Amino acid sequence: MVRNKYFYYLFALNATISLINFVPGILLGDRFDGGMMSLLISIPIGAGLLYVFSRVITKFPGQGLPEILYSVFPGWVSAPLLFIAAITWYFSSIVTLISFTGITNRYISPDISPYIIIIGFVVVVCLTTRLDSESILYALEMFLYMAVPLIVYMIWRALSSPFFSWDSVRQIITYAHNPPNFRSTAAATYVFTGYINMVIFNRIFHQFSMRHIILIILAGTGTLAVSMLGPVGFLGTVGAGEYEFPAFSAMDSLRIRYFIIERMIYVFYFVYMTLSLLNSIVHWHVSKELILGIFGFGKAPVLEKNKRRRRAEWWIIGSFSAIVLTAFTLINQYSLRNMAVIFVESRFVGEFVIIAILIYAAVIRKRRKNA
Repeated sequence: MVRNKYFYYLFALNATISLINFVPGILLGDRFDGGMMSLLISIPIGAGLLYVFSRVITKFPGQGLPEILYSVFPGWVSAPLLFIAAITWYFSSIVTLISFTGITNRYISPDISPYIIIIGFVVVVCLTTRLDSESILYALEMFLYMAVPLIVYMIWRALSSPFFSWDSVRQIITYAHNPPNFRSTAAATYVFTGYINMVIFNRIFHQFSMRHIILIILAGTGTLAVSMLGPVGFLGTVGAGEYEFPAFSAMDSLRIRYFIIERMIYVFYFVYMTLSLLNSIVHWHVSKELILGIFGFGKAPVLEKNKRRRRAEWWIIGSFSAIVLTAFTLINQYSLRNMAVIFVESRFVGEFVIIAILIYAAVIRKRRKNA
């Protein structure tokens, strides 16, 4: 069993990865058409969803979504719901892995075949996603302790740079009166979505309860502001939307004067390569466990099921790997951006569905208990 602090690590992983993944690109694409207002309204929406979920999930101590669904719904209802949830969450890792392969090939190793890079990433994710949930959270804790101070330092260097244009930031803020749109709102709420991982990790929490919601709101707000306004300060109000990876293009304009590594982008790349792989590992692990739940492999399989469970795990992980590699060969950057938009919109709707299902399950369980 783990303590409550690991819930905040799951939130922190999603929040920090939102600085470089599809969130800035979507928000900057709508910077003149409701992106700022979408960012503002996403804060109470995302924080509200997180708060409601954290309150409802406490009604099911030590249980994941498969156990909750099968205790309330028949199998023909639970199995499709688990499969849809698994595929939706796995979909995010496809976008993350392919995007970071493009980043690596463009900024770090242009001479290496992108197929070698994506295969290397997939191998790392495959070998670690089979770890138990506690081991993954312990590894997440260790890497966050190393990564977050570096991220804070890089943000401070960026905002204090003489080349950062606060006039461009002020100009973008003047568009805050434009009405929000669904796409940007869905993308901005992704910062708070780390709590969804609790559909599996709740199995290993001991008397989970969420506190310090104000700190989460402040961290999410700061992350959203930096993810959208940071690239604007370096790349300009017009230019910020023209870059495929705005955060990396902005960081490539900074250097470290008193360090062995002169270019800031190398530190930035190392930090976010680690976080991107961790994010993919967590997503694959959650998706894998949701699919295993369809076939009756719960959180503590009996001894005679261990061999069948391992075999099923390898089939699932092999399928995940094949899908990523196939998608990498078939899609381009324009298709990848469209996939990211599809994911954030379906994920946003899915969060409401999952919370509604959990509330219904909690009511049914209370009625049965009182009967």
